[in-house]
Amino acid sequence: MPIESNTAPKEGSSSSDEQSQKKRKTVKMVEKLFQRAKRERSKYDQNWVENYKFFRGNQWTEKRPSYRHSEVLNFVHAAIQTIVPILTDRRPNIEALPENPSDFEFAEIMTQVLRGKWDRESWGQIVAEGIVDACIYGTAISEQPWNPDLLDGLGDYEFNTVDPMYFYPSPDSHDINSVNNDYCIIAKPTDLNEVKRKYPKSAHKLKSDISDVDMAKTAKQDMDDYRIRSSTDNMSLVQGERPQDADQPDKILLITAWLKDETLIEEEISEKTEDGSIKKGFRTKKKYPNGRKIVISGGQLLEDDHNEYLDGKFPYAKLVDYIMPREFWGQGEVEQLKGPQQLINKLMSYTMDVISLMGNPVWLNPTGGGVFADSLTNQPGLVIDHIDGFAPTRMQGENVQPSIFQAFDRLRDVFDTISGVNEVTQGAQPRNASGVAIDSLMEAAQTKIRLKGRNVEAWLTAVGQQHASRILQFYSIPRIVRITENENAAKYFKIAIDTVTDESGEAHQVATVQKFENQPVEQEQAAPPLVGEPVEAAEQQLVPQAPVQYEIKGNLDIRITIGTSLPHAKAKKEERANQLYQLGIYDVEDLLTDLEHPRQAKILEKFNQRQFEAAQAEAQAAALQGQPGATALQTPNPGA
Repeated sequence: MPIESNTAPKEGSSSSDEQSQKKRKTVKMVEKLFQRAKRERSKYDQNWVENYKFFRGNQWTEKRPSYRHSEVLNFVHAAIQTIVPILTDRRPNIEALPENPSDFEFAEIMTQVLRGKWDRESWGQIVAEGIVDACIYGTAISEQPWNPDLLDGLGDYEFNTVDPMYFYPSPDSHDINSVNNDYCIIAKPTDLNEVKRKYPKSAHKLKSDISDVDMAKTAKQDMDDYRIRSSTDNMSLVQGERPQDADQPDKILLITAWLKDETLIEEEISEKTEDGSIKKGFRTKKKYPNGRKIVISGGQLLEDDHNEYLDGKFPYAKLVDYIMPREFWGQGEVEQLKGPQQLINKLMSYTMDVISLMGNPVWLNPTGGGVFADSLTNQPGLVIDHIDGFAPTRMQGENVQPSIFQAFDRLRDVFDTISGVNEVTQGAQPRNASGVAIDSLMEAAQTKIRLKGRNVEAWLTAVGQQHASRILQFYSIPRIVRITENENAAKYFKIAIDTVTDESGEAHQVATVQKFENQPVEQEQAAPPLVGEPVEAAEQQLVPQAPVQYEIKGNLDIRITIGTSLPHAKAKKEERANQLYQLGIYDVEDLLTDLEHPRQAKILEKFNQRQFEAAQAEAQAAALQGQPGATALQTPNPGA
């Protein structure tokens, strides 16, 4: 785009006309980018709707006659639903790592903030959605926006999945925020009234446009097939198209484009010279240093502004199921399993056809026998009156060949090999396998699961980095954060992040953190309890501590790891933790952490109390015997 100037408009034109021309030019630019990205994505998305229907169980490409079986043994669904819980049973371990060593304490606080948000929002469901999307389409897309309407207007960051059918990256991109990705576009059919409420200035110009609405979502929701195959000439007959949805006229295609805009402008600057005079000049800078956000709909420009995020990234991240080298889109699980799944369905359906013929063989009814074909109902004890010499007869039914069942077992093995989900992964003991062989198979069974786990970790790491960026940018108003890891001990702290300018004029960020600690409530002195009388626990109250400021000198690296939840992996981890505890390398807290015990804090508190009481009793016994070291213990401290 040309560099802006302050030249006067030509004769016969007005500033409003010039502004309208700029808007039309911007709309055409976005539409051109959208069409280019749409053409590029069409190389990969031609089977997406079919893959979705395949996952849902609609696996026959045409309807067969009613007397032919069209069975579906949906092993694709079973394989995907086995993979998802393995990758999502455990909450991801979120860690904030500082680039500057002086930011270590603040990084620990950021870790608590990120973990607390994850637990409160139950984002494990979002991760499960993303994994299913990746298995179906090959790629899952998530968004990490800042929503100013959350928390009663205080605002907070979000984590949602985006339908891949609505996402269009630039043709040259390999990743969403890679260097070679100049733009990405979200084209989503949206309710017309919702768009008018959000952009009231352009509401009178907007109207529903059915031709612009992407029909992919509608086709995905339509599980009925309108094609039927003839049983005689094997030709496909196509019926009418699917009826239009009654709600569709109220939809309009809302296109949001995020661009790395290189538009330059000249800015006037003033400098003070040595003699005290003011020298004016110009310097060239980017008009959109963090990028540009453009929203259009119905040929109208609704929004054209800076990218609001200071990190300069597009607020999206992707998860790939199987990576395709140097390509944005990946391959999904369904794409790999459709072949063996279709063979299994056909083999089972043809087997059922043969079984039906065995129990109900074909009738031969002579034309002069005087028997109507409709009367041959195969009813037990049926009496058929006929003309002598023209008796209806039945053909011999075909037997099911044993090779069919052998082929079925072979196909199951092929399916398990491709999917990576086998007996060991599902928790079943393999047939004809010794103990050593089972251990080896357990390790080998994780091959594809580990690959998917690494892809999920890479995706969630990109998500966590954007979440940390939202905190550093928007948490300027103090807010209370609750640590949810400990169910029995609520911990709170208040955090606010401000940008301050030092004496040299350099701006840097400062985080102010105020912790709240549980302290016993002061009560009136009461008589000591009698021997054997239970002692009531002291009431606790949250007391604010003195605020502490942390100067943020560097960026934060976010590392998110997930562990496989395969049963044998858990058992090996528990065994290793017990061995380290027996050797004295682990203490009780380390052991409980590795065991992922849900009541870790409560159990640790009870253990420390028992240890203290035992040591106190030993010290008292030593004092009675006159041994040294009798006064080694003082005031009890169970939480130590």
